[in-house]
Amino acid sequence: MKLSRAIIALLGATAIVGAPPFYGWAQEEPEATEEATPAEADVPSPVEFYTNGVSLFENEEYAAAITAFDEAIRLRPDYADAYMYRGAAYKALGDLDDAISDFNEAIELNPQLGRAYLLRAEVHYELGNAQQALSDAQLALALDPTLGDARLYQGLVALQDGDSFTAISEFTAAIEQDPEQLAAYLLRGFAHDQEENYFAAIADFTYVLDRETDNTIAYIGRGAAYYHQGELSEAEADLSRALELNDELPYAYYNRSFIYSSQNRLGPAIDDLDMAIDLLPNFTRAYLNRGLLLARQGNDAAAMSDLNRALDFDPDLPEAYRGRAEIQLGRGREADAVNDYTQAINLAPDSAVLYKLRGDAYLADGNTASALADYNQAIALAPDYTEAYAVRAEVYAEVGDIQRAYDDYSLVISLEDDEVDPDVLYKRGLTRIRLGDSAGARADLEEAADRYLETGQADGYRETVIYLRQL
Repeated sequence: MKLSRAIIALLGATAIVGAPPFYGWAQEEPEATEEATPAEADVPSPVEFYTNGVSLFENEEYAAAITAFDEAIRLRPDYADAYMYRGAAYKALGDLDDAISDFNEAIELNPQLGRAYLLRAEVHYELGNAQQALSDAQLALALDPTLGDARLYQGLVALQDGDSFTAISEFTAAIEQDPEQLAAYLLRGFAHDQEENYFAAIADFTYVLDRETDNTIAYIGRGAAYYHQGELSEAEADLSRALELNDELPYAYYNRSFIYSSQNRLGPAIDDLDMAIDLLPNFTRAYLNRGLLLARQGNDAAAMSDLNRALDFDPDLPEAYRGRAEIQLGRGREADAVNDYTQAINLAPDSAVLYKLRGDAYLADGNTASALADYNQAIALAPDYTEAYAVRAEVYAEVGDIQRAYDDYSLVISLEDDEVDPDVLYKRGLTRIRLGDSAGARADLEEAADRYLETGQADGYRETVIYLRQL
């Protein structure tokens, strides 16, 4: 289930780390100035405007807070803390450009203002500027080691880069600094999930839920970890609970669709993806997965529409090209299938499976030479890829290279041993007949017949018996 690793981790950051902060920053007093006249004494000072702005900010009255900070800055243009707080208010309202501008000004006025770097790191992270976020978080921590949130952003950038070890170290350090910081436990849970340590991930998510029973992100994360462990009932329960608490969570629907799909409950899986797309219309992977499920249902037209939409949003999705190619191949459009597999291979050149599938499309189109070339490449990338050996053996047998066909079938049998498909034994038996090895052919065909019976494949058994009678 490709639900957890980056997407949910970032969702956790947005929902928790990026929530409107209540910082309780120290309020810097301005330097003493000349004694005010009686008339001036009636005008609020910059500090009074600033203090009022902080109060409004903490009451989540962000627009009014901005007005108060405007006045503080007008009266004292070098008031770094006022710029910082006004930037935080802009950030809370979603005005990230003005927020960045204010944080820049605060840092220029006071380069030692660690929290301004941290706030700017948060905005950079929201904007997708991971390296700038990391740089600011590192500066914030260097200036003020008490800023545990800076470690969260350092961990998040590491997590986004796939460095789960560093991410776990950063989140653990944040927890050691503040054991009550649930966001650190939550994010460490996602890092453990990325590292495939699902037991530890579940422990961290459970720790959060024991203290915040309505934390939907923790339910989503724990549900994903349960899914990865194969505990589908627990996974479904957690994701459904998240949706009971908030039925507008696209990632919860998306993640639950994987559970339904793994149980072959395609209808409910598609329903969940419908909901995810309704809530997040540009949800690329929801379109991708819905398209793949629709194809499994045989609804090719709707499947193609979804896969095309996914590629409109992100043209670098090899899974979408592969899904589209499989539909084209099923429709008898081998050339179109080859083109889509080629697009997928260009994006994932180390995928042995894609080369094997394109070889199948070439073979269906009658291009034996290109099919063999692709099977060879698939085997070069994955030397134990038995499916590629088996189909290459069929091509060798078809073009009359019986010894090579025999060698490939033999390699498949040696690799798969007791799990080998009876078809492979049957086909090697036929190659042995063509090589003049009647005794070896009889041994293979007898074993194939036994396995056909064990697996209930009556047609295969009957055909094998016919050849045995001819020997």
